[in-house]
Amino acid sequence: MKKQLEQFAAEHTLSRNGNDMYGSYNGYQVSIRWGGWSSASFYVGFHVNLGNKMNEVVNWLNVAQKKQLRIANVTIDGSGLYCIFTNMTLGSSLKKAHEVLYAVTEYLKMQGIPGDVCPYCGQPLEEKKLVEDNYCLFYAHEACFNSKLSQVEGVESAEASMPNNYLRGFLGALIGGIVGMLIFWGLFQLGFLASISSLIGAVVGSLLYTKFGGKNNKMKIVIIASVVFVLTAAAFFLCYLQVVSDAMAQAGVYGSALEMLGYLLETDADVRGAFWSDFTMSIIFTVVGIVVVAMSMVRQQKKVSSGMKKHS
Repeated sequence: MKKQLEQFAAEHTLSRNGNDMYGSYNGYQVSIRWGGWSSASFYVGFHVNLGNKMNEVVNWLNVAQKKQLRIANVTIDGSGLYCIFTNMTLGSSLKKAHEVLYAVTEYLKMQGIPGDVCPYCGQPLEEKKLVEDNYCLFYAHEACFNSKLSQVEGVESAEASMPNNYLRGFLGALIGGIVGMLIFWGLFQLGFLASISSLIGAVVGSLLYTKFGGKNNKMKIVIIASVVFVLTAAAFFLCYLQVVSDAMAQAGVYGSALEMLGYLLETDADVRGAFWSDFTMSIIFTVVGIVVVAMSMVRQQKKVSSGMKKHS
């Protein structure tokens, strides 16, 4: 791994900072961010000031080149333009990074976008400072970086001081959990057990939790995970009760479906085995869906300012 990174950095005249790289390539400030084997994404940054050509460049990447360069996402902020793609193996990711570096810098040249300017203000870099923004290293005016950091910290401070409405947030999570229940019920009728129900339920619950006034903190993850888990488990039992109720109706048997389900679980080994097997799979799929969304929420909870600092 280390040799692959060293070779790539040397071939592209980039400096290394652990698993990350930065420097000048083809006349432009670029950076590469790789979070190691635990990271699912690979970032290639172009630290330029696009000015009035921002929409044109982003459209070119999203429409004309996204499929060819196999870019999963394109983001842009004051520190530059970022191309993000799925990290499969380090070797394949570095090969793709080379293709992206060359294609994008050549396009920037063709558009007449200068590469020797501060990404924040677009002015020449006569006095420059090595800074870190979005966890990527590049050179910029120290005053420009300080200005952005101050703005970011101001926004984060305002968000932290906002009231947190747990009750309304819980209502949003509950609505998301009910959406997941309905999807689970629909899939169960078709004979499927899948994590998509809890995944969608958690996503909807996350969005509504924040929309209804809940703050994006650790308690949000706990509440959404708990609500979705409980409601999905409840949906499973309700689905089985419906199966038993339908079977009783067809057989002309009257009585409580709940009592019949309890009786079958106690006396019929086949029903008991099928029930607990389906329940176990449902729980596993539910946990998978919740974990995927929880990981996304954890990433969203990271302060933007935590990825910003000056280097000597």
